[in-house]
Amino acid sequence: MVMDKKNRKIFSDIIKKAKMVDGICPYCSQHTLLISIVNDFFRCLTCGGDIEQKVNGKINYIPVQLEEFDEVKKDG
Repeated sequence: MVMDKKNRKIFSDIIKKAKMVDGICPYCSQHTLLISIVNDFFRCLTCGGDIEQKVNGKINYIPVQLEEFDEVKKDG
């Protein structure tokens, strides 16, 4: 698949804004990499769990239920 310049620019901007941190996933309890392309919301690379980052003196990762994505996961 060939991407045009506009699509490459959009994809490039997303990659530049992505954050990768390590932490303990509250779903699988594994020390893993967490990826974020949206502020304060991350996805576990081990189990795919969606979590929200809360900063209040220390960083906590809280499980998030994203209903619109549950249908996609269920349907494949």
